[in-house]
Amino acid sequence: MTIDVRLVRGKKELEVFLHVPWTIGMDQEKNWVPPLLDDYRKQLDPKKSVFLAHGEVEIWTAFKDGKPVGRISAQVDFDYDKTWPDEPKTAFFGFFECIDDVEVAKALFAKAEEWARSKGRVRIRGPFTLDSKGEIGVLIEGFDKPNMIGTTYNRPFMAPLIEKAGYAKVKDLFGWWYDANTPVDELTKKVAQKTRELPNVKIRLMDIKEIRREAKIIQDVYNEAWKSNWNFTPFTDMELEVIANEYKMFIDTELAYVAEVDGQVAAMLFAIPDVNELIRDFKGELMKNPVNLVKLLWRLKFNRPKNARLIMLGVKDQYRASRKYGALAAVLYEEISKRGSAAGYGAGELSWTLEDNTGINRGIERMNAKLYKKWRMFERAL
Repeated sequence: MTIDVRLVRGKKELEVFLHVPWTIGMDQEKNWVPPLLDDYRKQLDPKKSVFLAHGEVEIWTAFKDGKPVGRISAQVDFDYDKTWPDEPKTAFFGFFECIDDVEVAKALFAKAEEWARSKGRVRIRGPFTLDSKGEIGVLIEGFDKPNMIGTTYNRPFMAPLIEKAGYAKVKDLFGWWYDANTPVDELTKKVAQKTRELPNVKIRLMDIKEIRREAKIIQDVYNEAWKSNWNFTPFTDMELEVIANEYKMFIDTELAYVAEVDGQVAAMLFAIPDVNELIRDFKGELMKNPVNLVKLLWRLKFNRPKNARLIMLGVKDQYRASRKYGALAAVLYEEISKRGSAAGYGAGELSWTLEDNTGINRGIERMNAKLYKKWRMFERAL
């Protein structure tokens, strides 16, 4: 049986690429929630993509007996090159979907690797869709729970398949589950209360009417607090516009806070309702199916998600290193625990954290959150 891996060109071929998960039967997986394909279409459109403003990407679809059986992307990120000059010539792969067939997987990776070499790259890492601010990793634990918004879900054979194609683990990412009925531990309460009582410390809700100002705060805190994290690339102004314009409808201000010290931004927490609860029956389509858009708007108003995903919690360097203000993270953890529960959220996912970020992971454990999902990142020398 011939395996044919084709470079994607044109809208028709792009739609085949985007719908590979359906052609290989992912829609039969009860815990898989399809992503909204409109987001992917924008990410891969040179005229609209925030990633392609600072990177390049090519995508391929694999066919076997004329049927789509896999897909992959290969990309380079010039922002990554600038941010990590001590790790030059790194390429990335993403969008990886495949049947349980090592020859198909190898054929897909061969195309991605060939392209990466043509760009002068000496290693390839992934999966990223399309960078660390998007969907990332291959699920290796936690198949019994649906994927939350912005996280990946795949079949259990995917990680071994990538290894058989010649890749090795480079990093694991953790997802934590926090039940709203779980009491905050006494140490967290104590340090949070002490910090909260400081007269120059203020915790406020983000203001949806000032979404550009709040998005700018998210950008600034993220770019400072995460700058040393593995595979970090900065939030760009174009990505800020996406938050301000496209995600405004999903934001619940009861889940998004800013901590100020002497009137200056010191920290922020940003969580969003798990919109995946509302779109499971959309088959990946929103704008192409106006009925789905009406359903989503109705559900957001009258049948909001029961759970949320904590995406970002960051403290600026000068405050994180301070003995006086170092517990701002504990204040924000406590804040979302109380406010999230009061707003009717039953539980939340905290994701993702790096397996070797001991301080963050211990803090989450003290909140009595449970490690319930793991995603794995892979790399190969070229």
